[in-house]
Amino acid sequence: MEKTVQEFLNILGLTEDEVKIYLALNQSGPATILELSRRTGINRTKIYRTIEVMQQKGLAEEIIDEHKKYIKAIEADNLELLIKEEESKAKYLREIYPSVSNLLITHRSASQPGTKVLFYRGKEGVRQQVWNTLRTKGELLGYSYRPLSELIGKYYEEWYEEWMKRDLRMRDIYSDSYLKGKRVVKQKIDSLDFKSKNIISRYVPSKILSITHQMDIYNEVVSIYHWYEGEVFGVEIYNEKVASFQKQLFEIVWRMAK
Repeated sequence: MEKTVQEFLNILGLTEDEVKIYLALNQSGPATILELSRRTGINRTKIYRTIEVMQQKGLAEEIIDEHKKYIKAIEADNLELLIKEEESKAKYLREIYPSVSNLLITHRSASQPGTKVLFYRGKEGVRQQVWNTLRTKGELLGYSYRPLSELIGKYYEEWYEEWMKRDLRMRDIYSDSYLKGKRVVKQKIDSLDFKSKNIISRYVPSKILSITHQMDIYNEVVSIYHWYEGEVFGVEIYNEKVASFQKQLFEIVWRMAK
């Protein structure tokens, strides 16, 4: 039980010393600095500094009683205020992330001009690749290997909601491997199930083109994801000529698809 509480407080942003002090106060009630030092094993100088920070965070408060100063932990119910603050921070970070990401990429591109190849490994890496497609200007062209939710789960729904909110456009080609995966994975959102101006899909049989990995082509980027029998990795190639060539090939296949 105590381990669960410690993990919760750590995730909430408390340091190891703050957790020790908070739990000591919560268990034994208000205490002086000296008493806290004895209970936690933290020296008094450090206790003073940590308490100041905890007061700023709203985790502890002072009580003056008969010329003695005691430290008291906030009630457990008040932790919900901290949770709401973290939620607000997360919402703000999510809202400004696209702008910050674009600025960082612009700065990096200015200092590192030319071709770039970025390698990603594991599901977290692929999630980042998928989210990067939200930088699309104009139209994204893609080949669907299997339902993406098979790899990144409900994160696909978050990406889709953001894609629609930004009113971005995509043309997508899928083959028999996608249909096979669709029968196994019940994806809540699937572009094949409805007609949308944002995502238009066409089918090409495997005898014409066997799609063995996921590929997105947007701006000057060719983004490839591959997952098979536990092996998950991705590559982003930033090169205008490579992207242009892949866009031409896509148009040829698009005319053959239905």
